[in-house]
Amino acid sequence: MKASWCHVDESHPLIPGYTGYIPLKFYRIGTSFGNDSVWCVNTFRDIIGRKNDQKNELRTIAATTPQLPPICSNEEIIGVLDDYNYKHHPYMLGPVETKRSLLEPPIPGWTGFVPRSRVTEFGHGVRYHVMAENCYQDFKDMLDRVQPGPARKESKGESHVSKIHTHRYQRCYRPEGMLPKYTGHIPHERSGIGMTFGNVCRSCSACSHDDKSYGAYLAKKHKAKTDQEQLREEQ
Repeated sequence: MKASWCHVDESHPLIPGYTGYIPLKFYRIGTSFGNDSVWCVNTFRDIIGRKNDQKNELRTIAATTPQLPPICSNEEIIGVLDDYNYKHHPYMLGPVETKRSLLEPPIPGWTGFVPRSRVTEFGHGVRYHVMAENCYQDFKDMLDRVQPGPARKESKGESHVSKIHTHRYQRCYRPEGMLPKYTGHIPHERSGIGMTFGNVCRSCSACSHDDKSYGAYLAKKHKAKTDQEQLREEQ
């Protein structure tokens, strides 16, 4: 069915039973539905027409009125603002630096991402501020090793110490075992029956070695086993 529409006026009032919106209908009492609909629609149309005429008149006045000349230059306004800033903030020189450095830890309650926080033990047993500071420092050390700058100078002894320190903290399974209430995966946990949680952690092969990673420990163990087999064959 093709929709048809027409303007509401005395010749075309709204039919009884129409449940749509009629502007100004709530202010009409004691008349028929047809008279109410015609009066409300015509009054609303007149109000909208007057509002549009006033808006167009205001736009015409704004477009034809000449612009007012400025009473002072931009340099004078900037000078007044600088004087106000110096008067109320005398110990502040220049604009405020809002960009934080990489090593500055976030404020407590910040729920954003902290690098190295979930893959290391920096967040175990310390405050959030200390954990974030340690994580950002370790993250910066990793970036420096991957992309060393031209001004970065280290001696062989210092670089060796830093590598040992980083490798020690890159391990998740430590020789001293995991903290109590640790809910992550522990290799060979099912085989440790009748032992405490700490003894189970310290006895598993992933925690008991002193190498920088479990992969390096397995490679070293496999190499030692291969060397022993070669010695036996030679004997």
